Amino acid sequence: MPTPARPRASLLRGAVLTLVLALVGVFLVTPAQAADDPAPAPVLLVGVTGVRWDDVTTLTTPALWSMSREGSIGLVAARSVASRSCPADGWLAVSTGTRAADVGVDDGTCRTLRDPGESGQVPGWEEYVAAADAESYGATAGLLGDTLAAAGSAVTGIGPGAAIALADTAGFPVGTHEALPTTSTGITQAVRDALGTSRLVVVDAGSLRDPGYATASRPSVPQPTETVPGELTEPTPPDVSTPDAIVEPSRALQAQAIDERVGAAIAGAQRSGATVLVVSLADSGRTALQLAAATGLAPDGDEYVDSLLTSGSTRQPGLIQTVDVTPTLLAGIGLDNSAAAFSGAEILPGPPTGTATARLAELLDIQRHATMVTRVSSDYSTRLVLIQAVLFIAAAIILSRTGRSDRRPLRPALRVLHVAALALAAAPVASFLTNTIPWWRAGTPVTAFWWVLLGWIAAITALALVGPWRRNLLGPAGVVAGVTVAVLVVTACTGSTLIIDSPMGAHRLLAARFYGMSNQAFALLTAGGLLLAVAIADPLLRKGRRTLATVAVAALGLVLVVVDGAPGLGSDFGGPPALILAFAMLTIVVSGRRVSWRWIGLIALVGAVVVGGFAVLDWLRPAADRTHLGRFFATVLDGGLWDVVERKIAVNLRVLTSWRYLVTAIGGIALTWLVVVGGRPRRGALMGQGPLAGLTSAVPLLRPAIAAITAALTVGFLMNDSGIVVPATGIALAVPCLVAAAAQWRLGAPEGDVAPAAGELAADQPPTSGGSAEASARGPRSA
Repeated sequence: MPTPARPRASLLRGAVLTLVLALVGVFLVTPAQAADDPAPAPVLLVGVTGVRWDDVTTLTTPALWSMSREGSIGLVAARSVASRSCPADGWLAVSTGTRAADVGVDDGTCRTLRDPGESGQVPGWEEYVAAADAESYGATAGLLGDTLAAAGSAVTGIGPGAAIALADTAGFPVGTHEALPTTSTGITQAVRDALGTSRLVVVDAGSLRDPGYATASRPSVPQPTETVPGELTEPTPPDVSTPDAIVEPSRALQAQAIDERVGAAIAGAQRSGATVLVVSLADSGRTALQLAAATGLAPDGDEYVDSLLTSGSTRQPGLIQTVDVTPTLLAGIGLDNSAAAFSGAEILPGPPTGTATARLAELLDIQRHATMVTRVSSDYSTRLVLIQAVLFIAAAIILSRTGRSDRRPLRPALRVLHVAALALAAAPVASFLTNTIPWWRAGTPVTAFWWVLLGWIAAITALALVGPWRRNLLGPAGVVAGVTVAVLVVTACTGSTLIIDSPMGAHRLLAARFYGMSNQAFALLTAGGLLLAVAIADPLLRKGRRTLATVAVAALGLVLVVVDGAPGLGSDFGGPPALILAFAMLTIVVSGRRVSWRWIGLIALVGAVVVGGFAVLDWLRPAADRTHLGRFFATVLDGGLWDVVERKIAVNLRVLTSWRYLVTAIGGIALTWLVVVGGRPRRGALMGQGPLAGLTSAVPLLRPAIAAITAALTVGFLMNDSGIVVPATGIALAVPCLVAAAAQWRLGAPEGDVAPAAGELAADQPPTSGGSAEASARGPRSA
């Protein structure tokens, strides 16, 4: 029977012919098609300084008003090296991709920017480089320019600020640079021509300055001046009574002139389809959140339209940083923006929101909140410290007084001390809860803040004093600690809304942290978590349920470590080691064992592994999605570890002399010693024989808890850049709770004897396999 060889051969030849024709089509047609594909749209950055959204109106600033209707809008945290930024600082941030600033001068004025002269070098470049080298942010002036030059990107800069942003490390602008035309028509034509030949165009549309804060020329080379990061300090305004000050234009007139230039630049970009970024890179003399708007295609492929701007460095809707501009520009023209030197992230549009009017109103509300919290935070801190000092002195007098506590005048004094201590312990967490009520919208926002704060303090104190837990020695203090922990855990898991712009939280204007656990929140979480653990474990131990108590302490510690250190939650680098050490020590003691130096070494190793794991996992994510942990690890790999360490040490030393924190720390330590050690000890004895001598027997876990809190706050002090702020904040919660417990103990033990119901095991209760109550009372053993 003949085989169907010929038909199969025909099919095979047909398939081969089809494949050949397809390949020929690919080689012949694809290049032509590729040539017809449109090139990616260019990017236009219109940089200004000092412009805020409250400067924008329909009639006076139509260009910016139109962008608020058509594109994505946001606020800019323009914080530079110091709390107040100059125009040069904003443009240097674009050049370096991180915080950088011009050298300071004694009168606090900012430099008037000028275009490059005949030499072609940016005026004052040597001073910019010297200032960057003097700071510890690892800034490299000219980094953006070098990156663009190495990639062969065609760029154009227009105006003096653009020359700074696009200069290479030698101070010469890369690509093409020209002065800003004096007419709107000239600006439009210059931008149109530049976008026809360049992938990136940067325009300096001018600076808005508050009256009395006009810029000045720099005829000589000034010396750098020291600043204190982490504090908002306004410079002394220049004398505004001089004739020169009188003729300074108002904010409205300056904003109108800048808007005309912005509108002209945008008009020049209309035919090109370019992505347009309008960003106010620095403040106007007084610290405030600035303006940002964008239209066109974002780096992630979405459109800048009908949304609020955000970035991976803030993770807050409607908020970006000046340092986010550089990676956004590089990503917009297709260049790598993942260098560890860039401390910012891409500026992206958030989810579509409501109307343009609602978006602008939300930004204005955030701006007002950020401004108003700076007016109350200083007074809050000062009053808190002064009240703490009064409480510490009163507690030392009342608690150390001998005599029966069931008689006047001691008993009423102890009752008042008990309530006052609980109220003072509730003050820190109440400061975070003030953000649940928009006090800054009130007609008198400062007064409204204090009423909201007092209302939350009263509510938390009342909660601690009612309910069945009030009969337990550690019950009321445990409730305050539990509320503190619960609030901080919930807010860390829901976007840090209560931490941002609260008196003891992270301020947007300071631009130190925009999400996760701030240093003060970490200190409260640590002290509150350990106090809560003791309040849970102590009654379980008295019931002989040692295993359950051990598991409860370990589980609570594990939850707090994850919440504090996990990327996207607490995102805290220095917190987990302290928490692991403290909770491991307390867990060992609760289990009936002794804490040795071998245990401490093992715990330290575990803490290092956990923190390193968090950092590596975060670093493995895309650069735009990394948190503080991943960026820190990238900085270490890039060789910038010493810059970070140097900056933290410098800040710690500067903050160390702050009287607010010294009073709290020293007073809290002294009072803790009095409560734990008691009166004057006899020769050869550790514990004193004063009225509080039996307190540690009533609460066997008291001394181990204080040791664990001390260890945690000490590690936090060493690893974080807030220095003494960490132990002082932890003491602000722990010591009042300790005072409340001591006052309650004395009220239950009139003659100073140990109340069996308060903490001693019953005489007929058999010891558990894990050890006796006396074993659980032993603190860490000295090596």
